[in-house]
Amino acid sequence: MSYYNQQRVTGKHYSMNISTSKAIVLERPRRAQLREIKLTEITRSSIVCRTRLSAVSSGTDMKTWRGQQHPEQCYYPLVPGYENMGIVEYVGPDTDTGLKTGDRVMINECRLFGDVCAAWGGNTLYAIKNRETASSPFDYPVKIPDEVCDKDAVLAYLACVSLKGAKRFSFRKEETILVTGAGMIGISAIQILKLLNPSAKVICIDRSPFRREIAAHYADCVLHGNGSELEKIREFTNGRMADKVMECTGNSEIVGTLHKYIKDGGWGHDDEPAHIHLQGDYPEPIIMDSWHRWFCKNCTVTMSCALAPGCKEQILQWMSEGKFSTAHLPVEIWPAAQCHEAFAYKEAKGENVFKILFDWSGE
Repeated sequence: MSYYNQQRVTGKHYSMNISTSKAIVLERPRRAQLREIKLTEITRSSIVCRTRLSAVSSGTDMKTWRGQQHPEQCYYPLVPGYENMGIVEYVGPDTDTGLKTGDRVMINECRLFGDVCAAWGGNTLYAIKNRETASSPFDYPVKIPDEVCDKDAVLAYLACVSLKGAKRFSFRKEETILVTGAGMIGISAIQILKLLNPSAKVICIDRSPFRREIAAHYADCVLHGNGSELEKIREFTNGRMADKVMECTGNSEIVGTLHKYIKDGGWGHDDEPAHIHLQGDYPEPIIMDSWHRWFCKNCTVTMSCALAPGCKEQILQWMSEGKFSTAHLPVEIWPAAQCHEAFAYKEAKGENVFKILFDWSGE
C-alpha cells in the first residue's frame, strides 16, 4: 500500500496520501472478505485515522450480511459497520476539531469510498474523514478519554444510539420503564435510563437465558419473554404496568404486541399516557395487533435512528467516570482477516454471541 506520497495543494504538502486501504467487504449476502478498496482524495479539511478495533452490529450489520437491507440504502459490494476506534494519523490544515496526530478517537462512519458502497463504512483500516465522507451531523470523530479503553470506545457507539432514544422520553419520578431486548442497545438503554432518571425502576425482558444473565447485572428486574412476564410485570408494578417501553430487540413481531405491557392513561389532563419508543432496526414489516387494543391505550409511539451530536462525548464521559459499565458484557475478538468466519459464526450462534470485535493490529 503506497500512502506516503507527497501531494501539493495551494502551496502546502500533505504528509500522507492514502489512495487505498484494506477493508472488510461484503461482496454479496453471506460473503465477506478482507481486501483492498479505493479511498477518496484527502482534502484540506480531512482527518485520516487508522483503525485499531471495529465491530459487528448484531442488528444492522447482520441484516446486511443476510441481504435484508433495502436497495435504496445500500448495494453490494459494500463496507459494513460503524463501530470503530483508532489513532489519528493526519490532520488537514483546514480542520477545526482540535484533534491532533496520535489522538485516540471514535472514528465511526465513512460514507464515501472510491469503488465500493460505503454502507456506513466502519470496517476499514484507514478512514478519511471530511465534509464529503462524513457529512452527517454526528459523523465527526471524538477524542477518547485516557480512562476509557479501546474496547469500551468501540462499544460506546451503540450506547449513543440508546441515549438518543432515551432523550425522547419525558421522565417522571418513580416510574417503571420496560426495556425489551438485552443486546448492546438494550443493556445500554438500561444503564442510561437509570442515569437520566435515578428514581425509575427498569425491567428487562428477553427470551435468551444467556442475555438475561447479562441483564441481571444492570436491570432492577429481569424476565423471560415467554408469556409469563405479563403477570410478573403486573406484580412488580402493583397492577399499574409500565409507564414507558424502550423496544430494543429488532424483532418486528414484538412491536405490534407492546400495548399489553403498558399502563392505561391519557384520560385526564394530568394523566400522562404510556410512551413506547422503538429503538430496533426491523428487517420485516411490523403488523399491529387488533387496533382497539392500541386505541384504548392512548399511548405515544416514537422512534429514532442512529445518534445525535453530543452523544459520543456524553457516553465517553460516563465511561470515564465509571457511571456506564461494560464489565459484564462478553466480547469476542477476531482478527479482521477472519471476517467471513466471524459473520458466519454470529449468524449460526445468534443471541448466544453478544458482541464480536475485529482486531486490525495484524494488518
